[in-house]
Amino acid sequence: MLKNEREREIINILKNEDGFITVKELCERLYASESSIRRDLTILENRGIIARTYGGAELVKNFSNVISFNKRSHHNINEKKLIAKKAKTLIKDGNIIFLDQSSTAFYLAAEIMNNSTLTVITNNIEILVLLANSAIKVISSGGMLSTENRSCLIGPDAHYIFENTYADIVFFSTKSLSDGGVISDCTRQEVLVRNSMLKNAQKKAFLCDGEKIGTQSSFKQASLEDIDYLVCESDKAKEFAARFSSVTII
Repeated sequence: MLKNEREREIINILKNEDGFITVKELCERLYASESSIRRDLTILENRGIIARTYGGAELVKNFSNVISFNKRSHHNINEKKLIAKKAKTLIKDGNIIFLDQSSTAFYLAAEIMNNSTLTVITNNIEILVLLANSAIKVISSGGMLSTENRSCLIGPDAHYIFENTYADIVFFSTKSLSDGGVISDCTRQEVLVRNSMLKNAQKKAFLCDGEKIGTQSSFKQASLEDIDYLVCESDKAKEFAARFSSVTII
């Protein structure tokens, strides 16, 4: 397949895949090497046609940079499950826990379903549905459905519960962790709700799969020096140990 033909085919695939696909999937479908696909994606990104994200690419015409929860929850499944298992070790019986709207937090919720001593407060609709089948005390933040992320509750009502409740620990994830230790995301409203969580949680745990390291998004959430735990499945996270000694890397 000629290079320009492959670029056109990438665009056609994206149009039929909710605007997002991983590099691995493109390699398999187009019978091309990873280096070739990445070069094609760079060209398309420079033309403003696609945006590189989450180990793959999405169409820019998909105005939101937020990938659907269904897509996110099926991406890097094994990595997210490992992160969830690690994060579970930070939880003690009787804890009050904030869980954000991320798919990684969803996998953590699945890990703790059998601990009926816990209280979970979340703005993640998928977590609310999941934990409806458990004996855990579950509190919904309430709020308005985000137009960009239909699994996320935002707005003043969502802020209220987190601003008026104190948690033992918050578990959250975002789209990016820069080499400089800046945690950022692509949606301002989600960042603002997480700020309320972070403010009232005694301990803060950032759930970060390795492919997010070295990337940056539009809105700053925090810095590694602001959190207590960096939970990651990749050895790349250990690179932060020397510069951010206050953070425990798990």
